[in-house]
Amino acid sequence: MSGHGLCAKRLKNIDDYLKRIVDEGKVGGAAGMVNRNGNEAYQKSFGFRDRESKAQLKNDAIYRIWSMTKTITVTAAMTLYEKGLFRLHQNIADFLPAYKDMKVAEADTRGNVSIVPAKRPITFEHLFTMTSGIPYPGDTSYTGRKLIEINSKEGEAARQGKGWNLGKSIDEYAKAPLSFHPGEEWVYGLSHDVLGRLVEVISGKTLGEFFQENIFKPLGMKDTAFFVPKEKQARLVKPYRLGPDGLNEIGNAVTDFASTEPPVYESPGGGLNSTMKDMSLFAEMLLNKGKAPDKGKTKGERILSRKTVELMSSNHCDVDVLKPSFFGHMKGYGYGLGVRTMMNPAEAGLNGSIGEWAWDGMMGTYYLVDPAEKMTALFFIQLMSGINSDLQRGFAQTVYSAIDD
Repeated sequence: MSGHGLCAKRLKNIDDYLKRIVDEGKVGGAAGMVNRNGNEAYQKSFGFRDRESKAQLKNDAIYRIWSMTKTITVTAAMTLYEKGLFRLHQNIADFLPAYKDMKVAEADTRGNVSIVPAKRPITFEHLFTMTSGIPYPGDTSYTGRKLIEINSKEGEAARQGKGWNLGKSIDEYAKAPLSFHPGEEWVYGLSHDVLGRLVEVISGKTLGEFFQENIFKPLGMKDTAFFVPKEKQARLVKPYRLGPDGLNEIGNAVTDFASTEPPVYESPGGGLNSTMKDMSLFAEMLLNKGKAPDKGKTKGERILSRKTVELMSSNHCDVDVLKPSFFGHMKGYGYGLGVRTMMNPAEAGLNGSIGEWAWDGMMGTYYLVDPAEKMTALFFIQLMSGINSDLQRGFAQTVYSAIDD
């Protein structure tokens, strides 16, 4: 048995699982990576980067990581928190005046909407924990519909070559009323986009610049960015949608984040592209309580303090707040500062650990950090479907099955 404490024979469960979901036509390609006790235990890729051209998926492939971006945005914000530049319970309007005196769209039992003053201001913690009342555009609420109207104007500006940057977009989104009073409910939405704008305002740098200087360069994440330069495009994984007739390639509407040029809008909630290796460096830093793994050029540089990582990964939301809108596959989890955190493995139906935490992305990229087992695990696909969370959980089951100490 190697220093990672995982059984070589049982690691083949991961091989079999990744091969199976490719062979069954659920994904074009699938990759996995596991690190334990500071040692790499597993890293393999199966299937195709591009099914049509039969280009094989390799370990250095570049993926659209979408909402995995959020934990990087949270980490960036917490580096500023450590400098004492904001307080967790501070009003965000101190930095973003557009969010002063927010209104809330209250609906009665008949669906009639009244616009009323918010009971309390939006704080940084509300943004971190998705309890701000700011959903995504298209959400079924009144607020979601108003954000769609703003989003449409944003799209029209982009078509005219006058795309909005992050600052413009976030100020415009403030014109929509909140979907509930801050702190009273949980809804997945634009909270972390607003948080990313706060990183820009407080630091005086663009989000991309701040990420590069404070996270990517210190960790050696050389393939992570808000775009994919021309010389790396051949490593980009083609995204697919799974429908009744199988896998179909997705058009350009959802692949713009992987363009060859830096975007005008650097999305804090979902705009990054990365590799499995790069994200493993980030996950290992989180596992190591904020310190970069002492490998290669990273030299063990500290990104966050141990106490800050403990604050991020602890539960901040009451179950009653989470339940109405929390994702079904997050049963058994609480929610910390931008991450899920395991509270009850039996309720989750997962052979994991209390305190396991992290997040995933809409195209299926996923990672977990398990302090109890000193382990990180990553599962990477490029798929739009309703089965992504199930595929991720199946992968996690095979990873935990390999523990042999």
